[in-house]
Amino acid sequence: MDNLYYEGGHPGFSNIAEGIRFSPDVLATFLRKIYHGFDTSNDIEPTAWREALRLMNEATVEGLSRAEVPPTHEEEFYRELRHSNEVFAAFKVHSMGEKMAAKLTTPDGKLKPFRQWAEEVQGISSHYVGSWLRTEYDTAIIRAHTAADWRRFERDKDIMPNLRWMPTTSPEPDSVHRFYWQKKLTLPIDHPFWKRHRPGDRWNCKCMLEQTDEPANPEVLDDIEDTPAQKGLENNPGKDGHTFNDTHPYFPKNCAQCPAYRKSGIKNRLLTLFENRKKDCYNCPFIDGCLHRHEEIAKQRAEVDKERKRILADNVVTVSSEHHKLANIKTGDLLLSKKPLSRLLAHCRSMEELNAALYIWQNPNKLKYKRESHLGEGKDLTDDKARKNIQAKIERGIVAYQEYTFKYNGTTWLVKLEEHKGGFEQPYFIREK
Repeated sequence: MDNLYYEGGHPGFSNIAEGIRFSPDVLATFLRKIYHGFDTSNDIEPTAWREALRLMNEATVEGLSRAEVPPTHEEEFYRELRHSNEVFAAFKVHSMGEKMAAKLTTPDGKLKPFRQWAEEVQGISSHYVGSWLRTEYDTAIIRAHTAADWRRFERDKDIMPNLRWMPTTSPEPDSVHRFYWQKKLTLPIDHPFWKRHRPGDRWNCKCMLEQTDEPANPEVLDDIEDTPAQKGLENNPGKDGHTFNDTHPYFPKNCAQCPAYRKSGIKNRLLTLFENRKKDCYNCPFIDGCLHRHEEIAKQRAEVDKERKRILADNVVTVSSEHHKLANIKTGDLLLSKKPLSRLLAHCRSMEELNAALYIWQNPNKLKYKRESHLGEGKDLTDDKARKNIQAKIERGIVAYQEYTFKYNGTTWLVKLEEHKGGFEQPYFIREK
């Protein structure tokens, strides 16, 4: 990627992209998910995807706003740009995740300690959400700007039929493009040259076109070496609405290597043998289905958050901060108060889990004891966040977890109660068993 973006040199950025920032909290969550088993080969991690998408959309909006006449009423064009950003962000996050996951184990197959692995993948993240992201953001601004301009050029070509390559604003002009603006290359908008070359067809390009009615000079082309556009920039976003082309290295080389296509099932994978399926990432039902599924999950979580807040605000369950003496509880003493209720509901990720949590809150006598779970069980204690989480629980008096199960609507549920040093337990966690 360094060779593609910087042609073997070092990244240099204009003021355009200096302020962008991929959320450190999102990156930390991404790392923990990968470490704890997220399948990077066959799925797109949604939190990191939405963060990358946020930045790509931000760049697109900035680029469109810089156009002389933004295409304010072309909603279909906007949808195409947004969708292309969704797909690009998905494959960017997938590529980063796969490279990180490849470093999880030692040569003999053992899982590395979290801290060691996190340090080893810093070089990957510093590129994907640092220098490379800034280049992509910067280029996306230019590409959106030139796309909006191209739409205007098409509308006004009857009045001003020619386009002239204008001097770059880059402090380090591209050698390929330098000849175009030095010779004031001017060609009709429908000239074949524009299908192969445009400002924005090289990474970090800052060139622009100007529409004019001055005469064309196609003879200049006789002295020009036909250098192809760089990978990911071969398309004209003003025509297809794609910020970047699906030839970019983040994208799979073919459908068989696509995480969305693999996840769709063996039947679909076999069909490619008979249909000779051709890669078309921006018009693919499989990646669309994958991203739509993540959007639906996000909506469901928003609904769960809303219901959780309503339960706590409306006091659907009477919370009286009372100790209940129960024979089925290991300590024999169960504390029900608002804080434990809030913690229990905070662990619910679906309406089903919320309903089950409310049921067992109202019917704690249905709990069946299973076993004790010590603090830190199943956690990687080399992870700073895991250690801090355990320390916080110790500081509020928690000494262990006690696990219970119960039946609700034909399903077995697992509940963890926190055992307090004061000799009582309180609800903490619930999940379908």
